[in-house]
Amino acid sequence: MPKRPSDLASIGPIYAKLMEEIKRRTEVVGHVCNGTITLPPMAGFELCYVQLRKICEVFALACLTAHGDIRGVQDKLLQKTYNADLIIKQLGLLHPQFYPVPSKQKLDPVTQRPISVEAITSGYLTKDELLKLYGECGNFLHRGSIRQLLSKWEPTLDFQRINNWVGKIVALLNHHQIQTSQPDKQLWVLMHGKDDGKVHWHVMVEVAKLVKQS
Repeated sequence: MPKRPSDLASIGPIYAKLMEEIKRRTEVVGHVCNGTITLPPMAGFELCYVQLRKICEVFALACLTAHGDIRGVQDKLLQKTYNADLIIKQLGLLHPQFYPVPSKQKLDPVTQRPISVEAITSGYLTKDELLKLYGECGNFLHRGSIRQLLSKWEPTLDFQRINNWVGKIVALLNHHQIQTSQPDKQLWVLMHGKDDGKVHWHVMVEVAKLVKQS
């Protein structure tokens, strides 16, 4: 992992690769939920939650990658863990603004090129919801105790809830910014490039506004 602020250009490709993995996993969930992949209901339900749990873990690793220049990120515990809950909570302590900020591109009506971004304020996966989802995945991926089996043999197979989780993940990541530890630099990410459909990223540097002298 890059260790210094000057390595932001090296962080981008790694981050983009992790985002591509998240895209592939959300596609699998979509195929199961819409019936493109045919499986017994319980197996399909569990496969979806396996993918959601993996998405949480890959997302946490992506956040860790994006903030690889922070000294505390080099801690041995964070370097060795895959636990999304632990990574997200520790990053929150090291850098309160670490979490991606979702937005929507505003296009020029003539050229169809982006001219600005608008903040998305609802409908996306928040940090608290990410932790909730990670815990929920764990609950569904264990068969349960004998006492639970005697009272309810199978869980409720709520595929609509799964679809809702995927929708929140897509709303968060489709176009997002990450505030790095450097106040004047952000990582901007587009999940689906117009021409190639791939993840694109840029390091954006804040330009000081000129103050007009009276």
